[in-house]
Amino acid sequence: MFNDDISESPPSYTPCSAVRITPYDGDHPDHDQAVTYRFEKPITFVHVYRTRHPYLGTTLGRDERPMPALVGFTIPNDFDETDTAGAVAQGLWQRRGTFVAVDLWSRGVSGYLYALLPFWKRGDLGDHPDFAERPGHHTITVGESQTAPRPIRWPRSTPSLGAYDIETGVQMLLSTDIDPPPPAGFPATGQRTTS
Repeated sequence: MFNDDISESPPSYTPCSAVRITPYDGDHPDHDQAVTYRFEKPITFVHVYRTRHPYLGTTLGRDERPMPALVGFTIPNDFDETDTAGAVAQGLWQRRGTFVAVDLWSRGVSGYLYALLPFWKRGDLGDHPDFAERPGHHTITVGESQTAPRPIRWPRSTPSLGAYDIETGVQMLLSTDIDPPPPAGFPATGQRTTS
């Protein structure tokens, strides 16, 4: 496997008005410990799709296969909300040895767009020094979006719509049928959800 070559797609950039980090308690997301961060001026979520190609000298039966995507957040160099952006980076850093789920909300034309990375594994900035940098921006955190090792039910902000079903092998869920993001901070008492 060490002889394989990895190719990366051009990065995609998504402005995020809110980010929520949910830690895992064993095999289950701990929604009571989820923390939401909101931004007046969006931070940028960066996604780089990666593919592992078989080494030239391997057998023909080996196919190329997707790898965990490289993901991260960048902010403009003159960003006004550096404390909140730093809290997102710190929240991911504190859980660097485990998986977390990361929810993202982006303002769209007719409401919000939503994305969920069910298994984000924190990486080191030093391992990716040139990660998707754009002029006038700098990276605050980087990681990998791992594939879901097991199915997970993920609650929606509108319970009447039912939960999202994350299947094994999913790296990212995208949705347009979502309400605005929750308030900043921990879930309010009486509004916490269970998986």
